[in-house]
Amino acid sequence: MPTTVILGVGIIGLSSAHSLASLAPPDHRIHLVEAAPKLFASASGKAAGFIAKDWFSPAISSLGVLSFDLHRELAGRYNGRTRWGYSESIAYSLDHTYQSDESGSDYDPRQEVAGVESGGGGEGESGLDWLLNGVSRATMAGAETDVAVAEAAGGPTTDAGIPQWLQAIPEALHAISDKRSTAQVHPRRLCEFLLEQCVVAGVILHHPARATQLLRSEEDPEGPTRVRIEYLGQQSDSPEGRARRVVDIPCENIVIAAGCWTPQVYATLFPNASRIPRITHLAGVSMSLKSRHWPPSDSDTASVAGFQGSTPCHAIFTDAAGFTPEIFSRATGDVWIGGLNPASIALPALPTDAQIDALDVERLLAVAHTLCGEDVEVRKTALCFRPVTATGRPIIARMHEADLGDGLRPAGVDGKGGVFVATGHGPWGISLSLGTGRVVAEMVLGRETSADVGALSRW
Repeated sequence: MPTTVILGVGIIGLSSAHSLASLAPPDHRIHLVEAAPKLFASASGKAAGFIAKDWFSPAISSLGVLSFDLHRELAGRYNGRTRWGYSESIAYSLDHTYQSDESGSDYDPRQEVAGVESGGGGEGESGLDWLLNGVSRATMAGAETDVAVAEAAGGPTTDAGIPQWLQAIPEALHAISDKRSTAQVHPRRLCEFLLEQCVVAGVILHHPARATQLLRSEEDPEGPTRVRIEYLGQQSDSPEGRARRVVDIPCENIVIAAGCWTPQVYATLFPNASRIPRITHLAGVSMSLKSRHWPPSDSDTASVAGFQGSTPCHAIFTDAAGFTPEIFSRATGDVWIGGLNPASIALPALPTDAQIDALDVERLLAVAHTLCGEDVEVRKTALCFRPVTATGRPIIARMHEADLGDGLRPAGVDGKGGVFVATGHGPWGISLSLGTGRVVAEMVLGRETSADVGALSRW
């Protein structure tokens, strides 16, 4: 029977397993392998969960649309609002330096945020120009949205049209999307749902465990390539792991979706590889807040009913001294703030080894107090790492045999399958996850892909 081993149980690996389980024949076995002691310990559990339909460069645009539609479809089918906080969202640019017309300022925030003056979305060729230039990813929005249209779309707001949990001057807010093109999820809850669905479908989870080598059975030297899975620690989420410390899995396909740790996984399995995917890490400090203005007060019965039903969330993009804060109200009842990406933080051996700097927390909290009020309560602080490529585009590709070196490799079946890499999504991993998973599954099965990812196969 065909077997696929997926290395990495973050949002990309889970989306790939979820799609493969739904598309592949019943006899196709799927294994998930994760080394971190805790699941979803990096961006897949700690990111904001903002989803956009059309904030991407041409090379990624087809994947962006596919993924946005799949998020909406999945939420509609499985009550995503309740289960993982899926919600339509309205995005705004906030000019914190706003001055009234009487001040004589000629500053136009649209030049920074929506690319109006430059005549486009500001996405550049790579898709990460906003990051390289130190500005907000809101510059990826193609054009400014009519504020009246966005505000009419709903969401608990003040009489001036400002989200209740945000402290800002109305004139400083500029709508850059409405609920038709942006949305919000809680990443960890989405991952937990996808894993639950995968297990029900028969996907086998190996955790905590890692792939250590490729080999062939001594009894069958001409047989299929096997990947050796070594279990880590005394506890394992897998029955096989509790029974023995090492298991060798015959497989035709390997998908490496290990985020920032993809190069290490690749080099371990293919030590003679002529080249290795180049992935750097983008560290991100964030915190989850409780605001008395979100969700709506229990005294307002109509607002509570609307919130529990389909009230849109809000996304705020602004700038501060040295970084570009992003603030999101989520249907799970919290307000998430991030956007602080310290370049000096080294990538730990495992995501659970990450150590957050108290000074970074103070910087973020100062912004939270300014924009959300002094009475907000910090629920959680987090540090995660997003994988970034030199081109700024994800890598979604079947590896050529020449790039794997002269060692063992999965043979595939009937010219299909082999080794695949899916990583490098930067801060858009949650948004592009379901589309990436669908495309990876189709690649493994040798089918035509649902999105044009030709430019993403060149690395």
